[in-house]
Amino acid sequence: MATTRGGERGQVAVYAVVMFPLLLLILALVLAVGTVEGLRSRLGAQLDMAALTATQAVDLAALARGGPPALVPAAAEALAREYLAANVAALGGQLLASPDQVASGATVAVVNSPGTDPVTGLPDAAPTVSLRVRVPVRVPLLGLTGIGTTVVLDVTGSAAARS
Repeated sequence: MATTRGGERGQVAVYAVVMFPLLLLILALVLAVGTVEGLRSRLGAQLDMAALTATQAVDLAALARGGPPALVPAAAEALAREYLAANVAALGGQLLASPDQVASGATVAVVNSPGTDPVTGLPDAAPTVSLRVRVPVRVPLLGLTGIGTTVVLDVTGSAAARS
């Protein structure tokens, strides 16, 4: 014969009512952080490709004279911004800035001499193009957590011209 304890009836329902919203909040936060990191990764890849594209602006006259590889700074910066403006649009409607605003607001550094990269702070031995952008993005799931729906991503990318 089964006996029931009158004081424990309904305890599972109380836990479910309390824990379900908390678990949904945690799930929303995990999905939001995943979305932000995915955007950061995709934006970093676009910056790396923009820098790599900019390394095509090699000073051919210096090479013809037998000098070391060097980049034409104005041409490299223009290539980087052009690539960035054309390809950041692939990130979709989560960006709160237009691709042209992202490209024009990017910090682009073209360094031909060995030293420390002014954007990344890393040592470089070859001609290097580095970019940094600060892009506001919309993450709707963050609104469920009470944090706000806008996050500013600060992302860098760089590439070196090798001979």
